[in-house]
Amino acid sequence: MSINLLTDIFRSKRALKIPPEIEQRFKDERLCRRCGLCCYGSVRYKGRLVIIPELPCRYLEVDAQGKATCRIYPERHQLAPWCQRVERKTVEAGLFPDDCPYVQGIEGYQGKVLLLGEEKKKFYRWLSENINPQPQPEYLEEGVWRNFLAKLGIFYNTKAQSE
Repeated sequence: MSINLLTDIFRSKRALKIPPEIEQRFKDERLCRRCGLCCYGSVRYKGRLVIIPELPCRYLEVDAQGKATCRIYPERHQLAPWCQRVERKTVEAGLFPDDCPYVQGIEGYQGKVLLLGEEKKKFYRWLSENINPQPQPEYLEEGVWRNFLAKLGIFYNTKAQSE
């Protein structure tokens, strides 16, 4: 499963018309502004992918200035099979925020969003009512999934997971 585990579970897809000149940008790594938002788990809620800040990739580091770095960047696709490349299928899946330089100019693009305030509270309530305990995704550091489920009021039984 990808870093977007919950997106994989609640699959939803749309076709986008991606002009060739924009698709050509997907290969230019200099466009990445290092926000790291594509490196967090997300779930589809009310038609949008919502970023879950408590579920970062185990290799994501964010410095004091808020710049994200991958600790294994050169080998990320070998060591982290969940890591997503910027390509047509990941863009069509909406795995990048709306203001990501890679997706600017794609008509109808709707990417990942961070929710704030009351809308975030509603999302977490909805999530706690609709998520079934899943095994810990491999992209998470040890215990992060268990802590997240506990935050939602879902208790994680590691013994039951291994049977």
